[in-house]
Amino acid sequence: MKRILLPLIAILLVINAGCNNNKNTSKEGHSLPESTVWKVIGPGGGGGVFLPTISPFDENFVFTHCDMTGAYVSYDGGKNWRMFNLWTVPVDFAFDPNNSNTVYAANRGYRHSEDRGSGLSLLYRSEDRGKHWRIIYPDVSKAKKAERLQNYDFLPSELIEGALDGSIDKIGIDPANSRRIYLGLSPLVSYIGSSGKKDDSNTAMLVLSTDYGENWDLVAKLPGKNVIAIFPGSLDGRSGEVTVFTESACVRINESTGEITELPLPVNQMITVEGGTGEHGTMIYFLSPFRRSKDIITGGVYFSKDWGENWIEINEGLLKGIAKDKMPAFRRGLAVCESKPEVAYISITNPISQENSAIEEQYCIYKTESAGKSWEPVYLASTPRGYIIDNFKGSWMERSFDPGWGGSPIDLGVAPTNPDICFAGDNGRGYKTTDGGKSWEQVYSQNLPDGSVASGGLDVTTCYGVHFDPFDKDHFFITYTDMGLFHTFNGGKSWFHAINGTPRPWQNTCYWIGFDPEVKGKVWSVWANAHDLPRDKMFGGNGFDRFLGGVAVSDDDGRTWRKSNTGLPENSVCTNILIDPDSPADSRTLYVSVFDKGVYKSVDGGRNWKEVNNGFGDNLFAWQIHRNSDGRLFVLFSRGKREGNTVDGVVYYSDDNADSWEYLSLPEGVNGAHDLLIDPENTERMYLSCWPRTVEGNDICGGVYKTEDSGATWKQVFDERIRVNSAGLDTDQPNIIFINTFQNAAYRSENFGESWKRIEGYRFKWGQRAVPDIHNPGMLYLTTYGGSVFYGPAAGVPNAFEDIENMPEGWW
Repeated sequence: MKRILLPLIAILLVINAGCNNNKNTSKEGHSLPESTVWKVIGPGGGGGVFLPTISPFDENFVFTHCDMTGAYVSYDGGKNWRMFNLWTVPVDFAFDPNNSNTVYAANRGYRHSEDRGSGLSLLYRSEDRGKHWRIIYPDVSKAKKAERLQNYDFLPSELIEGALDGSIDKIGIDPANSRRIYLGLSPLVSYIGSSGKKDDSNTAMLVLSTDYGENWDLVAKLPGKNVIAIFPGSLDGRSGEVTVFTESACVRINESTGEITELPLPVNQMITVEGGTGEHGTMIYFLSPFRRSKDIITGGVYFSKDWGENWIEINEGLLKGIAKDKMPAFRRGLAVCESKPEVAYISITNPISQENSAIEEQYCIYKTESAGKSWEPVYLASTPRGYIIDNFKGSWMERSFDPGWGGSPIDLGVAPTNPDICFAGDNGRGYKTTDGGKSWEQVYSQNLPDGSVASGGLDVTTCYGVHFDPFDKDHFFITYTDMGLFHTFNGGKSWFHAINGTPRPWQNTCYWIGFDPEVKGKVWSVWANAHDLPRDKMFGGNGFDRFLGGVAVSDDDGRTWRKSNTGLPENSVCTNILIDPDSPADSRTLYVSVFDKGVYKSVDGGRNWKEVNNGFGDNLFAWQIHRNSDGRLFVLFSRGKREGNTVDGVVYYSDDNADSWEYLSLPEGVNGAHDLLIDPENTERMYLSCWPRTVEGNDICGGVYKTEDSGATWKQVFDERIRVNSAGLDTDQPNIIFINTFQNAAYRSENFGESWKRIEGYRFKWGQRAVPDIHNPGMLYLTTYGGSVFYGPAAGVPNAFEDIENMPEGWW
């Protein structure tokens, strides 16, 4: 294979996470073997864990999901998980109460937005314990021929005969006849925020199939926007009747006529509703926001044993020690044992009075064994005191962060037939009890004897790059959102948290690192507590000055760090760092991109920094900085928002070491440049990965563009509709280019981007970067927004089964 000269490899360090100066020029692979399958690597955990759902037939058979599109199944009680992908973010799971192999899953639908595109809500069924999934609602066999559904604005009814214009919130299976399937639907909105479309449904809906999903009928439109619970009447011998809860109403519905009887509620807002049927009949609980009037707190938990005809407030034990003028707060966590409903668990955050008028925020799980007559804490934690009950066995997150990092559980799930088994998911972890809350143990990572950790498959966070140590083929880093930075010394088999010495407020996100090409062990990193850039959701009305971040440096391979920020504002959201390999080793020239502040430069190895923004326009959303082998610098400013208006993305270049900058002309219509890749063998050849913009409901001017004359002209080489996050280049064969997209796919080109083939076996929705493994030719890392890092064959896995059996061709 063709060798890359040492100086050129040093340059590659700063233009691609996977292309570093490599003092070890051997192509001998590191510890991750070549593979014919895709696997996910990393430490596990790190992001939100939602809706743990346990089989009524097998206490070890569990589903959960994250809010960044991944779904997960465990067959051994959470020791190991397998990720699968159902096109968009999952919203509900339901087991068939009469068939141990059958399970349902639904995903979220949403109207088109420029940042996330469109999503179609689907109901899936698996009849083999989650190995294969089939769409059963809407009836995709009746769909009009269409492609790239994510890239234009549509209503489901315009695409599929019989489809309703809503998004599935809730699945219900009739226990007396599991051919009867209920769906609760909510109005469609854009992924973040409301749609503002006049033709959207404005109420929740209940849909029913009586023939195992072959046909569906609208039973009733419901008061409220979101369906949060469905209770078939057959639970208590009332066939033909169903009780449904929305966020603001409880209704009893005659399935034959659609007639609705709205039952009175003690409050006007509900957060979560759960229930079960046992020896003493059906019991239903709901959580509502607490209210305070002077010294009296009301609201909270309510209970009914007569199907919602009457409700009682059941807060006994929940309000002990609440600080004056404060109130507890619920998330969604409520789990009721279906077969023994007098047992329930709730998640709550309590502001507790301490000495000297101090207030301690406690993250809690409470349990009742008496249908809410009293509640007792089974999990208590706080930032100052850690795990107060001392009944939690954790992993890397508990060692690195205080309990406030995860907070109180978002969701809880109790085994339908065993009230002692309960799973919890919070902002960073999954955990469970098998003894009724006496003890809890994490289920997101595997602890190893040397203090390192390995993922058990519950990988739920965003990452940016894979960064190779030029002196040690088995040492590399992954830069993460929500948990900062991890590195491995055994080629990816296990991981250590690499945040020691960084300021606590920075540790949420490490966006990038850079190795010194000549000094072993020396590495710089850039940090911020503003995560998920440059997605639209981060551009709020308060700007970026409220965040903190900066540059850190390490002399011991990232084991410890020290702040290296002199001259940088303390509120610097640092997103990328570039090392000039031609500068002296004892006084490196460095460049850092600072979001909404432009570019800063250091000529003394990062000890001091100065702003170098001469020539820039109004957009200072600096996202990437690169240098080609001729010494030309490029800085890419992402598209963003300011005061509700779009700020176009731009690229500048400098031929005088950032003393001044010139505007680089982009392809006509492009305003969402997202990544710039420079061919190391031909600096005039560059690839621009782009986010599309929306014109009249359609996505245009995204995809990939190529220039072979340093940007004087550009040629579109990949579908302009696609949200392409970034490109990567094979260092041995620069004709081979990879791209990763935010649309369920990564692609490979073997002819400098002129044609592309999808990389089979990989279907994570929100992809980030494509990083060729420089130590194992033919292998590839794909970083993701929500699923850690996928590792597998760069050519893909031909004919791999990709979770869904009947997805219409072209919809992806």
